Amino acid sequence: KGFPESCSMGREFGVVVFGASGFTGKRVMVEMAAHAPGVKWAAAGRSEQRVKAAIDSVGLLDVAVVVADCGDEESMLAMCARADVVINCTGPFRFYGEPVVKACIAQGTNYVDITGEPEFMERVELDYHAAARDARVHIVSCCGFDSVPADEGMLFTKEHFGHCAQAESFLAVHSAAGFAGHATTFECVVHGVGAGKELKQIRASLADQRPRPVPFVGPKLKVQDLYTEPRLPEGGYVAKFPGADASVVKRSEIYRSAASGQPQSQYAAYFVIGNMVNAFRLGFHQKAIEAAISFDFGKRHVLENPSFWTAGLFSHQGPSEEQMAATSFTMTFHAKGFSQEKAAAGDMEGDPDVKVVTRVSGPEPGYVATPICVVAAALTCLEEHKKMGPGGVFTPSLAFKGTGFRAKIIKRGIKFEVLEGGKEGAK
Repeated sequence: KGFPESCSMGREFGVVVFGASGFTGKRVMVEMAAHAPGVKWAAAGRSEQRVKAAIDSVGLLDVAVVVADCGDEESMLAMCARADVVINCTGPFRFYGEPVVKACIAQGTNYVDITGEPEFMERVELDYHAAARDARVHIVSCCGFDSVPADEGMLFTKEHFGHCAQAESFLAVHSAAGFAGHATTFECVVHGVGAGKELKQIRASLADQRPRPVPFVGPKLKVQDLYTEPRLPEGGYVAKFPGADASVVKRSEIYRSAASGQPQSQYAAYFVIGNMVNAFRLGFHQKAIEAAISFDFGKRHVLENPSFWTAGLFSHQGPSEEQMAATSFTMTFHAKGFSQEKAAAGDMEGDPDVKVVTRVSGPEPGYVATPICVVAAALTCLEEHKKMGPGGVFTPSLAFKGTGFRAKIIKRGIKFEVLEGGKEGAK
């Protein structure tokens, strides 16, 4: 029968923010309080005292508190039963994410999170897609900076072709006060580095479960680990992006291609390093961390001392308010494809005849853009669930196609624009 358009299931809370006492969870609460008018929501975590302290620390009043612990199944079920949508901010998700997903499906509660861990989100797809589909529940991971700008940006770019054959995205972070990250973010990355073997096994199993996409057309896109990129105004070196963007976009492409009968678009994700000195520093720290985490003592030392191992980039304190206010990002897409005429005629055997450059930009990525995106995702689930189609485990661009999700994040300062080619004036 489906949910009504407003998707209010008559539950106590429209949204519950789980992991509200964490660094990002606090900022998600602030975003909810400021930009979810009329929505009754609650803050949740395993310690009532810590959650209340977090609420006080960000200056909020009259926020309901729900006590729930990932290690206590009954408390998770009780939390999810009280909410239409759960925002999960508790990482690393490979350790703490699955109980929340499982409880949401059991209670018919929609789920969004801020993970950037491919092993977790693809394992959830493998183990829970059928159950979520049967329960008509949407499980949507990577609704923060990983990987809304990449996933929604790729979809925006594709809208300017008859068929987009390939695209590369280049992330640049700009800061007048120095970019910084929180230790939990670093912890997720460290555990992800060690999950390569597991991820390969998961993908082998998913190959039999996922629908069959149409193979790509045009020249094969070459993906490089490190190279100089002359097309960017910043110039200099770029490196393959280590986050979830490529995984998310490729998942989106598989399902889009299978549903439409059109070829997949190829995709590669990079981030801008700049000069050779920065490239050397990156390589040195990456190799040192990889070597250290190959044995237990080394991994403990890395996780306990993120500032030492990243030259101050990540710390237990995280970025200051001043640093976040002075930081922004741009993600530039360079894409090639075929015109409307060639795509309609099926004439896509040769080289692409159209080039488009687009850009997604916004405020500080990890702790400002992420709350913007994940709260918009939760509100979309709450307000437009009927438009989201059958349930299942999906990427953001698949789950929110045909909804007002993109308009929500644009309103909050995430900008989409065409720099070259494409449709005039598109935003």
